[in-house]
Amino acid sequence: MRNNLLFLENISMSFGIRMLFQIDRLEVFEGDRIGLVGLNGSGKSTLLRLITGDILPDEGRIRRNCTPRYFMQLPPVMPEEDASALSPRELSLFGVEELAEQEVVSGGEKTRLRLAELFSEPGTLFLLDEPTSHLDEEGAGYLDQRLQEIDSFILVSHDRELLDHQCNRIFEIEDEHIHCYQGNYSAYLEQKKQAKERAAFEYEQYTEEVKRLSQAYQKKKEQAKKIAKKPRNLSNSEAKTIDFTSLRRSPKGKARSLDRSAENIRKRIEHMDVKEKPREIARMRPIFSLTDPPGNPIVMEAEHLSFTWPDGKEIFRDTVFRLPRNARMVLLGENGSGKSTLIRLILEGNLIRIVPKARIGCLKQDLSDLRMDRSVLENAMESSIQSPEIVRTVLARLLFTAQDIRKPVSVLSGGERVRLSFARILVSNANVLLLDEPTNYLDIPSIEAVQALLAEYEGTMLFTSHDRNFVEAIATDALMIREKKIISVALGK
Repeated sequence: MRNNLLFLENISMSFGIRMLFQIDRLEVFEGDRIGLVGLNGSGKSTLLRLITGDILPDEGRIRRNCTPRYFMQLPPVMPEEDASALSPRELSLFGVEELAEQEVVSGGEKTRLRLAELFSEPGTLFLLDEPTSHLDEEGAGYLDQRLQEIDSFILVSHDRELLDHQCNRIFEIEDEHIHCYQGNYSAYLEQKKQAKERAAFEYEQYTEEVKRLSQAYQKKKEQAKKIAKKPRNLSNSEAKTIDFTSLRRSPKGKARSLDRSAENIRKRIEHMDVKEKPREIARMRPIFSLTDPPGNPIVMEAEHLSFTWPDGKEIFRDTVFRLPRNARMVLLGENGSGKSTLIRLILEGNLIRIVPKARIGCLKQDLSDLRMDRSVLENAMESSIQSPEIVRTVLARLLFTAQDIRKPVSVLSGGERVRLSFARILVSNANVLLLDEPTNYLDIPSIEAVQALLAEYEGTMLFTSHDRNFVEAIATDALMIREKKIISVALGK
């Protein structure tokens, strides 16, 4: 029998006046390798913090029979003395032996160091909140290898391949409750698909039955009304005599019987289990021609591009960079190779030539373009060149409900703000997109929503991503930074 590591009962957790989730009963056992999924803002990180004891629930109790080890999504700065305490094995496994004492490291290198720190100490239940953020393919491979050695964990990740490879259970936070599924992420998707198909079938059957019963009700009411009318060849006294002496066969008697039958049908409709219509997302997209896109075959380029940071670290050496019009170009390379640096050089506009009609839309990492005191819809409309209908549709496709668009940005989660920033860019006059790891800190439904819109994008795009599914769905071309050169490569290489 497997040991119980964690027991949660009658948990209620809110954020301000907003209910995050309620848990009647939830257990985690030894050997459970759990993927935790749900929309941004649903409470995934909050649940992990509850488990560690970092925060307390509004109501309920938690019993821990384990030693939790927690990898935070947005950590505090690691103190310098921690670097020397890291396990040599973990440093070696994550390929960061030389980085432990280095002052300047990339985002992916920082993540590797933090993972080495996490696994340097023992634990019986590992809680990992987006551990693949900023990791390149090699770093993700190290994590995948290390997770194979762990018996029990709860993993929040937007890496669908990792969830498929590592998990044997999926917990989903949806509609303020936690739903448990057996199997990996693909098994969870199949179960969700079947549930959606079943819900659509049940809704169709429900609407057909309501329609049939409503027609029967209306028919009986019309028959009753017609029968209740006094025949033209009868006097009032004769009609009353018939009603009195032969109630069941009289027009009024028959009318009352039909009315009772109709009333029974109405009650039957009222007592039917109501089936909700499955939500459908409109497919309308922005009208790209309104952005007045450039007609040049090459949108941006640089010959003999060289760049070295002030500390002496050389990034590019006499290389060539070209971005063709309408290409959705993915920029590949190891952590620290210079992907983010290239995007920064483009934005600075000194070393790379950009055609005059190109207007760049860039997802700001600090989301400083958002106005916290204004609503979601007001923020989206602020710099829009699209119609209000299209703006609302884009917001809906990015998973904002009719209620969400009236909320002030200040109450949104980090992932929700990222989705709003995407909406602002897509409805603006931008005709060239620069996106540096756009899926970081987005949940899987949000990634898939963004992915669907970007796959339809008609303009030019340069982006970096370590999400293989995302790259395969969007990229039409690929560049690789290797040995200080920018080279064109085939997708998938």
